[in-house]
Amino acid sequence: MTAIGDRVRLGLLGCLLVAVSLAAIGLVVLVVVAAVPDRVGLILSVIAASVPALIYAAIVLRLDRYEIEPVRAVLACFAWGAVGAILFSLAAGFLFQIAIEEALGAEAAAAASVVIGAPLIEESFKGIAVLAVLVFARHEIDSTLDGLVYGALVGVGFAMTENILYFGQAYLEGGLGEFGLLVLGRAVLGGFGHPAYTAITGAAIGWSRGRYGRGFARTIVPILGWAAAVALHVAWNGGLVLTSALMDEDAGLLELVAVQSAIVIVPAVLVLYVIARLSARHELQILRDELIHEVKRGTITQVEYSAIVDPAQRQRALMQARARGGRALHGRQRAFFHTAADLAFRHHHRRQGEPTRPDQTSRDTIDRERLLALRRELAEAPMLSDT
Repeated sequence: MTAIGDRVRLGLLGCLLVAVSLAAIGLVVLVVVAAVPDRVGLILSVIAASVPALIYAAIVLRLDRYEIEPVRAVLACFAWGAVGAILFSLAAGFLFQIAIEEALGAEAAAAASVVIGAPLIEESFKGIAVLAVLVFARHEIDSTLDGLVYGALVGVGFAMTENILYFGQAYLEGGLGEFGLLVLGRAVLGGFGHPAYTAITGAAIGWSRGRYGRGFARTIVPILGWAAAVALHVAWNGGLVLTSALMDEDAGLLELVAVQSAIVIVPAVLVLYVIARLSARHELQILRDELIHEVKRGTITQVEYSAIVDPAQRQRALMQARARGGRALHGRQRAFFHTAADLAFRHHHRRQGEPTRPDQTSRDTIDRERLLALRRELAEAPMLSDT
């Protein structure tokens, strides 16, 4: 009876989450349609915002070469940025401006909202998504790189919806000319802004995940990461105001954004890329250290081990799989590599002191069985010319 009751409660909770999600999506759609009532402007804005977002999301996901992030977690982070964080930020930003307007006046309050209020509010609501992954799906964050990736995806989703609103307003006020300039400025020159801000928060949360309950740093570092994200966002928003004041009066939007991007966004993206590469090297070392035990156990062969831990051999194996069996076999080869990575990371976390959960042993068994099944499928797959 208890098991049935638990399933019923989970089912009801799932239905509630779906209902809330659909309501939030509908509300965002209404906000966008109300803000951009012109059909042509709306279509152009959606295309101009979503295409770069998909490109940036693909770039971000390619940073993690050794483990495929689950689709549900990727979509959840992207959707929170595009829907949840947008809704809460709009509401909180409106309340923030009202709260300070009486003390500062309308003009000063508007400026303070852009320079201070927006960064504080938006980075807080965006960062919640990565924190939620850590709390509710801890096994999906294995390293600094995982946190960085999830944070960047939240930022990509947020930027997409925000850009739709900005692009639509530009089209309504200035036609295609102003619309095109803003697309180049926000989606191209400043396109990595929001992803970079929240990637900092995510990287800090990912780093703290590896502390395994030890020391105050696991709490302090995520707070410092959030503060750094807010500071970078403040530098961007405030810098645009300052740069426009310092540059020639004839300077256009693209010149202002280009200068500000070179000062704020480019250095941040370069630092984040270095952090991503260092974290990827650490992940590779974990694979080397942990999977050697699976070779001794007989789960994987020495040849498979070499292909997993050697980037050149890994890429060669993927190319050979695609040549033999197309995308289907390529996908199985990737699944083999990433199943082995999941197994290795669970070993690593336990060796570093993370308490063993009851489900981990069964997950180890499931992964070992899946590796066996994938090996069989890879070996038995016919050549493309034979099909």
